[in-house]
Amino acid sequence: MIMYKKTGYLQEPLKLFYVQDSTEWICPYHYHDFHKITFFLQGNVTYEVEGKSYILKPYDIICVAAGQLHRPIISDQKLYERIIAYIAPEWLYTYQQKACDFSPIFAPSHAPVLRQSSQTETLADTIRRLRQTWYEGQGNKLLKDTIFLEAMLYLSEGLKKKTVTTVKLGNHNEKIQQIMSYIHCHLKEKLTIPILAEQFYVSPDHLMHLFKKETGYSIGTYITTRRLILAKHYMNAGLPLTEICYECGFTQYSTFYRAWKKYYRTKPRDRGSSVIEDRPLE
Repeated sequence: MIMYKKTGYLQEPLKLFYVQDSTEWICPYHYHDFHKITFFLQGNVTYEVEGKSYILKPYDIICVAAGQLHRPIISDQKLYERIIAYIAPEWLYTYQQKACDFSPIFAPSHAPVLRQSSQTETLADTIRRLRQTWYEGQGNKLLKDTIFLEAMLYLSEGLKKKTVTTVKLGNHNEKIQQIMSYIHCHLKEKLTIPILAEQFYVSPDHLMHLFKKETGYSIGTYITTRRLILAKHYMNAGLPLTEICYECGFTQYSTFYRAWKKYYRTKPRDRGSSVIEDRPLE
């Protein structure tokens, strides 16, 4: 089977995929304008989210919030099997209005990879039933969506009761994590390699090399990407374009315009589009 890579558009609140392949592969870093949940079923896979790596075990659950940079690293040609859910923010809001608040699943207060304890067999059974709908050729979307909702309810309850826990980090560089956190908190301010190097007591050359080695992308690309993700958030909130430009740290509107058009393949003023696009980070 061809390696799964979503490059099109999501035009509905919830989209489910069942994917399996046997290709050794390092996926490029990318991000989404929507939330993503992956039910990991089997394979030899390490998952990286915002520069932190997690070694997966069967039935681990990867919860990637909108805007988080992430990638799977498939280490060999063993079967890599998973169920993926793309979740638009309005889907979460709909159930929040019904007293089912799933937003804590994507909260930054815990690691994005969750692991079930032996007490959560109900959740594992629900994931198996969801997989079975593809095995048996049950193409009914309503059935899949209903079982997925059931899994989300068990997952939310498991977090509250602590029968679902976070997965410990694999290898990561603490200084790079500090730099990424600093960038997140200072996007409106001037951010350059010399400024960051001075802030973290490293040489500019070493900083550029280390950041690229640990994350796979340059500091400049990372800063621009984070600013564009923030800009999309402000745009959805209805802020004027000029205000968005400067609130996100762009010093000139022309720079903001070119960056937006490159990443989102549309003009900033086309804010009314309901299309949610999955864009790989270049």
